[in-house]
Amino acid sequence: MPRVRFEGFDTLCNAELFFWQIEESCEELSEQIGDGGILLAEAKERFKSPGRQREWLAVRALLQQTPYKGSVLCYSDSGKPCFADGCRFLSISHTDEYVVVAVSNTPVGIDVETKNRNAYAVMKSFLQPREIEYVMACDIPADEALLLWSAKEAAFKLASDKVTVLKDICMVPQSGGYKVIYPDGATAVCNVHVLGKFVLSIAVF
Repeated sequence: MPRVRFEGFDTLCNAELFFWQIEESCEELSEQIGDGGILLAEAKERFKSPGRQREWLAVRALLQQTPYKGSVLCYSDSGKPCFADGCRFLSISHTDEYVVVAVSNTPVGIDVETKNRNAYAVMKSFLQPREIEYVMACDIPADEALLLWSAKEAAFKLASDKVTVLKDICMVPQSGGYKVIYPDGATAVCNVHVLGKFVLSIAVF
């Protein structure tokens, strides 16, 4: 379907956000990309799962609906998505039949999660002891655990070269989200937004 736009919230660093609800088949997404099936063949070679193929193709179909139509999407040596011409920074996330792409003039990390994800059940695997204490003191611990999960995912995508596991990222609550502290002392900020049935996190330095 046509891209979905959410307005009315601070994206930090003027990042542009583009959403896509995946309702099409791989073949239909390929037609929207309009490259004669080249990326469709690559998706099938890269991924065994049809769902993962659709997500991969949906990102590229989405970009065709943005000012970055025609830009070549590739990956850096560290695995981060990037434009081949280096014109902008970008980050990609997907969940439950949606994909979201953030494009910015500066490094950015994005994450989107559905609100029914049970991060609370596994919080010991990604939260530090003080963060667990904070979650348990909240009115609805399960909701806060999900916000922290999403924020850490965005922070990881922002600086995956600084950290290997989410648990090593320290989050300090502040207005609108969290201050991010990496193991090497570098800091960032992550804003978290609840949009209907989704949680959206955006991290920047």
